[in-house]
Amino acid sequence: MWSCAPDEQNWVIQPLVEAGLAMDEIRTVLFRLAFDAIVGEDGAAVADIVVNQPPRVRAAWVETVGRLLALPSPDA
Repeated sequence: MWSCAPDEQNWVIQPLVEAGLAMDEIRTVLFRLAFDAIVGEDGAAVADIVVNQPPRVRAAWVETVGRLLALPSPDA
């Protein structure tokens, strides 16, 4: 199982923290991202996870997803 270092984890979620989300809210949106990626049938957009959030949170989510994609792959 692959995981990243704690400092990388903090870097990934920092936009959401700065947008004012509590850790339980951050866990919820990240869980939804993972769950939808695994069992999603309709290819729902990643942005749909935060569609009901304020603009600052939606912007932070876009940055967070970008940071997730920027992490080195497990075999890098």
